[in-house]
Amino acid sequence: MNCGAVNNYGSLYCSGCNKLFSDSKHYYLFIDTETSGLPRSRYAPYTDTTNWPRVVQIAWMLCDQTGNILSSEEHIIRPEGFVIPFDAQNIHGISNERAHSEGKDLEFVLRRFSSDINRSTHLIAHNLDFDFNVIGAEFVRKGIENRMTLLNRFCTMIGTTEYCQIPGGQYEFKWPSLIELHYTLFNTTFEEKHDAMHDVKICKECFFELKNRGII
Repeated sequence: MNCGAVNNYGSLYCSGCNKLFSDSKHYYLFIDTETSGLPRSRYAPYTDTTNWPRVVQIAWMLCDQTGNILSSEEHIIRPEGFVIPFDAQNIHGISNERAHSEGKDLEFVLRRFSSDINRSTHLIAHNLDFDFNVIGAEFVRKGIENRMTLLNRFCTMIGTTEYCQIPGGQYEFKWPSLIELHYTLFNTTFEEKHDAMHDVKICKECFFELKNRGII
């Protein structure tokens, strides 16, 4: 089974869930972003900064191995050298005017994020590849070391595909959306908000339920 976990070299770590999520001292960093759009290619490395969209909103939450929240931040980013396209504004509701009035300096936010990366052992997100590369590209643009590469990584989308078993997609089962994963686990649904902190909280809830059930 492709569990969706990767080691800190970025390779798939399918047999390592017991090693990744054992009872040793672990700190889980949950992340999510809202962006200016989509990449031209989802296979491009984050160092290809022309390929990856800009971060408009970022949220993260650092938890210990029992789920206690140690740090939690969310920020709108003040646009520098780009405008938020109208199509993207329609999705997440963050206009250029709001981003300029409420947004924080990108380097300031990245350095705060890096501080919590340094306290973490695992990086977790739903559709982790997207968030990892989008944020990674911002680190490159600012000339800041991307310390996310040092963490073990787990994607709750790829890692629960066989557990959710939703028909469709290129292979036997489709990748579950965060709403679909939450429904599979809790038999309840929620309104899709396209808000980074909202999705971080849902991802955290799903992850610890998966962990407590022994699924990961």
